Amino acid sequence: MRAGTILILWGLVVVFPPGVIGEEWAVWYQPNAVCAVRRSTVVFPCQYMYPKSYSVMRVIWCQNQSYCLNTPLVYDSDGSGILARVVYLGDKTKNCTLMIKGIKYADAGVYRFRFETNVSTGKYTGLSGVTLQVDELKVVMTSSRGNGILIEGDSVNLTCSTQSCSLSQTEFIWFKDNQQFPETQSTLHFKPACKYDSGNYSCALKGSKETMSSMLKFTVNGSTWTVYYSEKTLCAVRGSTVVIQCGYDYPESYNVESMMWSHNTENCTGKQYTWYSNNTNISAEYRDRAEFLGNKVKNCTLKIKNVTTIDAGVYRFRFTTNGCEECGQPGVTLQVDELKVVMTSSRGNGTLIEGDSVNLTCRTRSCSLSQSEFTWFKDNKPISETNSTLYFNPVFYQNSGKYSCALKGYRNTVSDPVLITCQSTANPTTLILVIVGVLGCLALLAVVGCIMSLSHRRKTESLNEKNDRGGQTQINEDNPKIKESDISQIGNQTQEVASQKEEVSYASVQLNTKESGQKKTDLLNENDRGKKLQITEDDYVYITTPNISQIRNQQKEVSPQKEEVCYASVQFNTEQPKTEYAANDKASDDDAIVYSVVRNTATHS
Repeated sequence: MRAGTILILWGLVVVFPPGVIGEEWAVWYQPNAVCAVRRSTVVFPCQYMYPKSYSVMRVIWCQNQSYCLNTPLVYDSDGSGILARVVYLGDKTKNCTLMIKGIKYADAGVYRFRFETNVSTGKYTGLSGVTLQVDELKVVMTSSRGNGILIEGDSVNLTCSTQSCSLSQTEFIWFKDNQQFPETQSTLHFKPACKYDSGNYSCALKGSKETMSSMLKFTVNGSTWTVYYSEKTLCAVRGSTVVIQCGYDYPESYNVESMMWSHNTENCTGKQYTWYSNNTNISAEYRDRAEFLGNKVKNCTLKIKNVTTIDAGVYRFRFTTNGCEECGQPGVTLQVDELKVVMTSSRGNGTLIEGDSVNLTCRTRSCSLSQSEFTWFKDNKPISETNSTLYFNPVFYQNSGKYSCALKGYRNTVSDPVLITCQSTANPTTLILVIVGVLGCLALLAVVGCIMSLSHRRKTESLNEKNDRGGQTQINEDNPKIKESDISQIGNQTQEVASQKEEVSYASVQLNTKESGQKKTDLLNENDRGKKLQITEDDYVYITTPNISQIRNQQKEVSPQKEEVCYASVQFNTEQPKTEYAANDKASDDDAIVYSVVRNTATHS
């Protein structure tokens, strides 16, 4: 191979100079020196050559020996003195690669390869060997401030390396406070360094976590960057609105660039946010329900409407100023539950009886609500009480019903109803007797009413019969039995009877005319009492005994004829021993005398 040969062994590019492989006897190591990290695995790429007429019978690796003639050996194909941590990756043809696991400090030194052929003189050892250096990883910090105290805004680099040798490996894993993050370069760049970058940093070879270095404490001062929450835990009812009170602070010389609220993310980052000032990467679940009530100065309050069970979790606020971000830890934990009505009574779980003490409390099952005003419902109708507890002390039968509650102003948060059934303390037999007694009284009143009505009817009928038997005294031109002296006598007797303060009744005087156009009868008024009564031959005067029904009937009859009715006072004097008759000796057999005073209310035209 005139231009040289390239071999790729275990990820290493091995270049063989021209003429090396062409030699009849040779061992070639690449590289000549290896830097290994304690507890890691190291590989020595190796190639050997010999005349084609020979056959390799034995291969050997040794440490710190010139010709690998003494024990212990690192590796021997014959099986003597082999380390358990060593794996021969070569063969008995051309490859002599060796791998050592779990490197220790004692493994440091020079390693050589020797092979023996089927010819007693055909033996060869690669004297140059490969030198192994063993060291520990550590994190080295360099900053623009030198060894001074770091302040937010400084430029800082953290590098993963060893002290005594240079590692050929280029990929690492980094840890902050024992939590791995995705950076794989040998150096972390913080430009600028921010307060939230502070922590304990360590590194390890990629794929070999056991090689982790010791921790470096990295502190960036900037105490004025803070996020604080009014409450660490909130309890919300499904369907309600929750407000997360929040405030933040930062140096006056800085400007707020962005703000965001995260849900269930430890470092306030994630693919989607609950709310973001840039209006990007907002979760669809919160786009119409999350509202930022804060500003770019001090306030970072968040409101979530129509809370659902998936909203439960930890919420954190983060803001960015001049390239530095501050994530408010530990955040606010939101618990979501439903309302229920809990009943406690002086009787325990027994049946309620009037006089017991009963309390109904509106609360959640798993967390404590901060809201103090509620809406109560009895049989789905709101009642005036707004406290979290209804007190029935004592409870009565009329308090029985289905009770439910809701957050005041949020009808959609109403709980399931709880039934209160209260028994009356009254004896059932007593109730029956009371009901029977009431019904009996009502029946008795009905009977008495009927008797009184019947008695009144009989009296009325008796008066009507007497009136009919006494007859009507008709006055006309053929029977002028009532004279002027008789009218005068009637007036005098009326005054005498009135002085005795007896019962007063009323009589009706009806004036009938044969034709509607005839003149009406002139009647005596109070001042004409005792004077002559002018009655024409066509007029008729009826003087009747008291009869209310007749008076009403006569009013109906007179009204269409446009006649007028006048009422006169009548007194019955039953105490006089003698019967007196008015204006006629042939009076009726009645034991009372009817006196009438007639007022003239009609005049002839």
